[in-house]
Amino acid sequence: MKRLFTISVIIAALIFWISQTWEDTRAIKAMESADPHYVDIFMRDFTITAMNKDGLPAYIVKAKLLEHYNDNDFASLSDPVLELKQGDQHWLISAETGEIDDDNQRIMLRNRVVLQQQDTAQPIRLETEQLEIDTHQQIAKSTQTVSIIQQEFNLQSEGMILDNASGQLELLNNVEGRYVQAQ
Repeated sequence: MKRLFTISVIIAALIFWISQTWEDTRAIKAMESADPHYVDIFMRDFTITAMNKDGLPAYIVKAKLLEHYNDNDFASLSDPVLELKQGDQHWLISAETGEIDDDNQRIMLRNRVVLQQQDTAQPIRLETEQLEIDTHQQIAKSTQTVSIIQQEFNLQSEGMILDNASGQLELLNNVEGRYVQAQ
């Protein structure tokens, strides 16, 4: 009798578990069929710090909002701010919008992108409308018009490549410059 009761309880628990799993699966499928494009992850006012091989911060991403959709390989960022750090090279980068891919290797920034060099006596400021950043190699690229401002110097270029690891900035095409002497 005791054995029959135990088997009955186990069977009842198993039936309950199967029905719950089936209901959960059915609810998810119903939601996906109603809207096949939905937010599956979101964060507000967050900070992500990625460490380098030496255990030091390689880059830091902050944003007001991150939204990842179930059918995309990237997450959207609102008001992102990125700090690139490599040795003594340190840049603060901001934009209105951005995207980060699921493996966190590439970040695409758009709309009023500003790169501000940090921790130097004569910092450089770069302004553009689009910037792609490879966070592992610490390389930032743009194919758009870039304004480069450093005290009296003002340059414009169609495209640029910033290698944060080496500290080199390459201006790609149609480089024009102005020098305005300080009064």
